[in-house]
Amino acid sequence: MCLERGLELDMKTMIVTTGITQQANNFDCGVHVLYIITKMIEAEKDGKLLEYLEKGGLPIEWGTTEIVANYR
Repeated sequence: MCLERGLELDMKTMIVTTGITQQANNFDCGVHVLYIITKMIEAEKDGKLLEYLEKGGLPIEWGTTEIVANYR
């Protein structure tokens, strides 16, 4: 059974390529991803996520090594 038909949802997918920071070490990738997702959710709640994506990227300060390390 098709998920859309079974739940009667109008599901759409949007793929956006955007600039994002990279972790600066070999062990914080999971922490980095969780932090960025948290920031994206907060930006969506504030109504700013689409604005960031339309401008071509997320704020570079979101992914600094110090911020991600402190999030750990």
